[in-house]
Amino acid sequence: MPEEKATNKRVRINLSETAKGLIQFDITAEFESVEETKAALAAAVDAARAVIAEKGLKEVSA
Repeated sequence: MPEEKATNKRVRINLSETAKGLIQFDITAEFESVEETKAALAAAVDAARAVIAEKGLKEVSA
């Protein structure tokens, strides 16, 4: 039987509110290569920040 290789290609984004009413995000990116993961993670960070801004929410500052 041929060996099957798992091909996880996904990005998960979670937004949550802190006790002070600020929004923070938690992002997981799973791809086969570091470069694919890096590109997907960068796009997800930009997308999360865009949603936070569109909704008029305030992001937790680093």
